This record gives sequence, C-alpha cells and structure tokens, in this order.
Amino acid sequence: MTTFSPLQPNDIPAMASLEHDAFNMPEEACVSWIERTGVENWRGLWNNREELQGGLIQIPMGQWFGGKAVSMTGLAGVAVSTLGRGRGVGQALIRGSLEEMRSEGVGLSALYGSTTSFYRRCGYERSGSRYLVEVPLRELTCRGGPLEVRPLQESDHARVEELQADHVRGQGCLQRGPYLWQRVRGPRGMTAKGFGFFRGDTLEGYTYLVKEAGQGFQDNTVEASDLVLTTPDAVSTFLGLLAGHRAFFTTARWPSPPCSPLLMLMDEPWSYKVGLFEHWLLRIVHLPNALTQRGYPSGLVQELHLALEDPWFPENSGAWILRVSGGVAELEQGGRAEFKLGIGAFASLYSGFASPRDLVLSGRLEARESTSRTFSKNYPSVLRTLGYTEA
Repeated sequence: MTTFSPLQPNDIPAMASLEHDAFNMPEEACVSWIERTGVENWRGLWNNREELQGGLIQIPMGQWFGGKAVSMTGLAGVAVSTLGRGRGVGQALIRGSLEEMRSEGVGLSALYGSTTSFYRRCGYERSGSRYLVEVPLRELTCRGGPLEVRPLQESDHARVEELQADHVRGQGCLQRGPYLWQRVRGPRGMTAKGFGFFRGDTLEGYTYLVKEAGQGFQDNTVEASDLVLTTPDAVSTFLGLLAGHRAFFTTARWPSPPCSPLLMLMDEPWSYKVGLFEHWLLRIVHLPNALTQRGYPSGLVQELHLALEDPWFPENSGAWILRVSGGVAELEQGGRAEFKLGIGAFASLYSGFASPRDLVLSGRLEARESTSRTFSKNYPSVLRTLGYTEA
C-alpha cells in the first residue's frame, strides 16, 4: 500500500536524501533545490510505514504545437529509493503524477528520460531532440556586430522574458515559467552571465554565458545556456561576442537545431560540430485537451479516424474522430478506426517527430487494409494534420 501526495516542509530532509542517493548531488544542494523551486511543486510516494520511497518535481508550463501553447507539466528529479527499485515504485510515482495532471485537465507531460524503456512503459515516447553546436573559437572571424552589448541586470529580466516569449514558438518549444528561467540563469549550480544586444533602447537579442575552465589555456569552454536572436545584426553581434573570447578560450558551445542562421554564417561545415545531446519524451495525458488546444493549418478541412490504446487511461482509448477546420479541432468518440496505434506512438506523431510512414515501418501504427492500399495518398494529409509546425 503506497500513498502519493504533495511534499510538506517537514519532508524536505527525506526528499533531499532521496535525491542525493539517486543523483549523487551534495545533500545541501538538494535541500537548496527543493526550497528554491518551491516545496509545493514536489510530490512523494510513501509506503505503509510512512517511509519515502520516491519523489519528483512537477513543472507546470505550456508547449507550442501548431502555433498554440498546449497545457503541459514537465517532470524532473524522478528518484526512487534504493530499497524501492525493481518493486514498481517508479511506475506508481509516475502514475500518481499523471493522474493528478489529468484531473486538472493538463493535456501533455514531457521530460528528459535517463531510461527510455522505463518511460515507454509509462506511456511516454521520444518526441523531439536537443542538439548542441560546438565551434573552435579560432574558426570565428567576426570582429563584432553593430549592436551595443550590455551586461543584463535584474531590472532587465522582464524584457528578456518578454522577448523570448514573443520569438520562441517553434514546434515543441516551451512556454517558460520561473523554474526554467532559474535553470537558464543558474545552470548546473553555476551562475550564467547575461548579455543583451541593444539598438538604442530596443533589445534585439540576448545570451547567458557560462565559462568552464580546463587546464591552463587548454580546453576552456564558453557555453550559452540560452540564446535568442531576432535580427541579422543580433546574430553577427553574438558571434562577435564569442570571437572576443579567443585569447583565453578554445571552444564555444550552444543549443541549436541542426540548421540555424548562426551555422549558415560558418564558412565551412567542418568548422563546427552538431551533436545530439538527448531526446525529450512526451506523454498524451488528456487526449481531448491535447488535440483541441494545439494549432492546425487555417486552410485545412479534414476528418481523421483514429483508434488509440492507453493502458493507464481508458478514457484516452478507443475510436476517435478528429475534425479540423479553420485552424481548430473538434474531437468525438466513434468513427472508422482507420489508423490504430498506442498512446506512446501517438505522442511521436503528435509532435511531428515521427511520420505515419515511420511508425508503420516500425510496426507501431496499423492502417486498416482498405486504407493501406492508398496509404501513400493519405499519408501527406495525416502528416499535415498532426505534424504541422507553423501557426
């Protein structure tokens, strides 16, 4: 018999000990993490002897799909006690959290998973990727940009957050809350220094930089924990800022998609490296809200017949008709069940990470026989419906 419930202030030492054992962080740092992020956002699982068996933090936010923000709760710090491992504690912890989200009407849940197989059993699936770019600073020939570079002060935080909210709305991007801004300004327990790129009093971009020292002058790295550039002048100013570190730093690193304006300015493709850092995983929690809160192409008029299987939430299972018109969707139960798939595979389709053809070839989407004969004809319309990336 276990009990899932919010953390109370007197539970902080036990949770800090649990996180310390799971992630090998100093216990004092774990206490600070819990207090800084708000004890009200933490959840725990206790056994019948009132011993803490597992814990995690819930991070309420939104996630952009089709040009609209869908309600989403992120999970982090998922930890299970040494004695609770292999006994179903982890799944009970995730299930309790998902049930709470669903009762509140939250459409989605996302996380970075250390073990894909475990989270797949909980209904999550790989649905997006995070890449890092690494550039030898000797390859940067920029001598500066036309914008003024100013250190960011606490009084600039609101402007920075507004700029990010107005310009970062790509597929799968996060609608940030306080927790994520704390991570940007203090990544991995360090302090990032912010720089704004100004034209007069207008902020056109910013970055937060963390500097990591190697041995002597070898392997010193300057890393951007966050980066938003809204104009060509902001792009060149950022590259100039990085180039100015060449005297004492060897490498620059920042998060980036495989193709970006910054990379297009590099003379040769072998002058930088783009590597997959990790996949993020998505879970459909409240199916109707997940499908009706997101955006769709305004000119698309389509009816899609799905059959979903969700072992944890029967309310998501069964046959569904998705009707799209005028950029919005309606969902109702019933229909012809032309495409059958599990809730995890549907998350990959929902985000645009996997196409219907990818899922068919991997054996995770089954098309009805009459539909499969014309699947090549139907495939583009299905992709436009669920893999749509622009507002």
